[in-house]
Amino acid sequence: MEDKNDTFKRNALLVGGIVGALIGVVAANVIVKAAEQEAEGEEGELAITPAKGLKLGMLVLGLLRQISDI
Repeated sequence: MEDKNDTFKRNALLVGGIVGALIGVVAANVIVKAAEQEAEGEEGELAITPAKGLKLGMLVLGLLRQISDI
């Protein structure tokens, strides 16, 4: 028989994974739309600059830090 802690852990991981995946898809969509708007006037490829990638990575690390403090 599963005890309550195992059930809680499984449910937390399942919900966290689903919510994280949905947020990731929405974030990727926002990044792609911003890159499309930025490249609209230019004849270049869609790309994320290293500076933007670093900024995004730091934001994600900050978010994970905030979540771990709960």
